[in-house]
Amino acid sequence: MRKCLLVLLLGTPLLAEPDLEKLRGSVVQVFVMSQGEDYAMPWRHPQPEGANGSAFCIAPGMLLTNAHVASDAKVLRVKRADRTKWYEARVLFAGHDCDLAILGVDDRSLWEGVQPLEIGDSPAMQSKVAAVGYPVGGNKLSITEGVVSRIEVRPYSHSGADAHLAIQIDAAINPGNSGGPVMQDGKVVGVAFQGQFFSQNIGYMIPPSVIRHFLRDVEDGRYDGYPELGIYHAELQNDALREYLKVPEGETGVLALKATPYASAVGLVERDDVITRIDNIPIENDGTIRIDGESYEFTHVVEEKQIGETVTLTVRRRGELREIPVKLKAWAARMSPSVAYDERPEYLVLGGYVFVPLTTNYMMATRPSDDLAYYYQQYYRNVAEEGKTREQLVILSQVLPDATTRYRTYRNEIVASVDGKVPNDFREFVSLVEGGGDLVKVEFEGVNVPPLVLEKGKIAEAHARICRNLNIPEDRHVKEPK
Repeated sequence: MRKCLLVLLLGTPLLAEPDLEKLRGSVVQVFVMSQGEDYAMPWRHPQPEGANGSAFCIAPGMLLTNAHVASDAKVLRVKRADRTKWYEARVLFAGHDCDLAILGVDDRSLWEGVQPLEIGDSPAMQSKVAAVGYPVGGNKLSITEGVVSRIEVRPYSHSGADAHLAIQIDAAINPGNSGGPVMQDGKVVGVAFQGQFFSQNIGYMIPPSVIRHFLRDVEDGRYDGYPELGIYHAELQNDALREYLKVPEGETGVLALKATPYASAVGLVERDDVITRIDNIPIENDGTIRIDGESYEFTHVVEEKQIGETVTLTVRRRGELREIPVKLKAWAARMSPSVAYDERPEYLVLGGYVFVPLTTNYMMATRPSDDLAYYYQQYYRNVAEEGKTREQLVILSQVLPDATTRYRTYRNEIVASVDGKVPNDFREFVSLVEGGGDLVKVEFEGVNVPPLVLEKGKIAEAHARICRNLNIPEDRHVKEPK
């Protein structure tokens, strides 16, 4: 007789034997051959890399996994634990900000006898859970036990810029576990998605609230992402400040400093507003709220909503209370600190000069100087805080070797203007350069960087030779406007 694969320390089965049979069909192993982009040399592709992950059935014909499991996939296959056949899969939806993706498999034989797993409620602190998946070290289904040890908002490493609610467990989350379900009482209470380096038995799972937000989002056939409230605020614990703002004794809240130009609250929330409630939930002086006995940042209420929905802020403005409905929208600026996936980098090779937009992917690929990193961070902050109109920064990333580029030592120089005009984005930069005369003057940020004068006649003579000698098959990739 088969024995239950997972038994609690007290001897009580966490998963009954019929559940294990269900999991062998519903939780699949994922094999992916991915090929990202080379942002340092954007005309070439790096070597493909193979990796494994996990996924599980959430509805007929649909598997849920992590976005990082399926990102940049060239080959994507899945296999059930109770079968030997591998099935071709494809990405239906991907949310890189919340690290979730839905896979589809057209071969109907995969779904024979498969029972979708139900999404449950968030597990309680110190309650036992089981991580199910295919971690490294074997090809069979693995089930490991753990305890919920922390619930808090944490950075999601896949995008490098987003933070959402995450649940820490002491079950091991190893490579291959990613995308697998975390179970409790026969229901999914999380998706395994990242561990913590240099720590033992610390893993994280995406909670049911984030899973449901993603699934609701894609019901209309596309993924829109999370809304951005966009309020810089300060704690309101100083007595003198409270008195100046006419905040009554016993009332709590936070002080609004600025509504960011590209987010939802711009034009609605003013500096020195005291935000006391959000959707009628009291906000503490440290900016937290209490929901079901747990403490969260007050913006957690926005995390639960979709783009286009409304959140109501109760504010005290110049001593008077008022309610402000805020229709939620996504971050509207194109410049973003998030890592991009599943898309080609933009670039222009003009003779021996390589121009690219300055992005987080480029920064990660080239590890440029501290000066460039600082400028990028500061400019992004200016975009976020002041609403700068330049949607992309363009840089001359490198000068390729050729007789025509001798003695040119430009490296990661930020374009300030082309013939006196400031390009709004990379596409406009290309248009300005190619639409100019035979001599095009490119100015750069910084007083110690000389301008570059592009002689189109000489560039045209050398261009084909440079591309041929350096194996550059395409001299550009410029995205079409949406």
